[in-house]
Amino acid sequence: MAKVKIIIYGLIALISLISTLSINTSALTQLAKVSIPASGFIWPTQGSISQGFHKYQHEGIDIAGAAGTPIFAAASGDVVKAGWDNWGLGNAIEIKHLDQSITVYGHNRRLLVNQGQKVKQGQMIAEMGSTGNSSAPHLHFEVYPNGRVAADPIHLLAATTDIKVSQSSPINPAPVTVETECGGVTILEGETVNNLIKICQDNNQLFYIGQLKQSSSQPMRIPAWNIGQDKYRADNGTYSYLVNPEGVEVWRNGLRIRIDSFKT
Repeated sequence: MAKVKIIIYGLIALISLISTLSINTSALTQLAKVSIPASGFIWPTQGSISQGFHKYQHEGIDIAGAAGTPIFAAASGDVVKAGWDNWGLGNAIEIKHLDQSITVYGHNRRLLVNQGQKVKQGQMIAEMGSTGNSSAPHLHFEVYPNGRVAADPIHLLAATTDIKVSQSSPINPAPVTVETECGGVTILEGETVNNLIKICQDNNQLFYIGQLKQSSSQPMRIPAWNIGQDKYRADNGTYSYLVNPEGVEVWRNGLRIRIDSFKT
């Protein structure tokens, strides 16, 4: 009788083990179906991509939306900067993540975190706005995978999201509707090793126009202003350009990173 009980209890235990393994296998199968980017980053907001990534010109993406749209941390980490950025990003946040990568969130209307604070992935950190060098509400989002060199965020974010690609985005090219040439008077013009540069006055407004010579993409045209005799400055949210008759100084976060001289 004792042997029969042992056999019965053994069968019950075996059935329970098989059932547990079946449930866990099903759960693992479901997890495998979830779309998780290799980088671990999630989309920081919802909206439309109004401007794409351009190396050395616009080292991030712009996601346009309504003012006040929630901005989320793309990954967990420490807030290393939270406040006003004097180089075009307005109310900005910089987060350093566990793998030493860095993400930047610019032009926010309101910041909801402070420097030194730890944040979790998906935590709301700000509200979308149009502070700094901005003409409409959007998030300027940058990613530095190694903490130093910017990469195109599009390649590091999950494929499934509520982000829509604008018709003018480089991802889905359409006829150019933004004026990128000088329709007025060229005040200053020069050529560096890699770029063609102009300072243009059009309808009483100064513009900086820069074109990579090896690139077929449209020139970058951003507002500029006079800062002295034959000296001009323009900010695009990533870099600041100081132009004079001798060449262009490129600045980032208050530091001059290079000087490009004009050919004579």
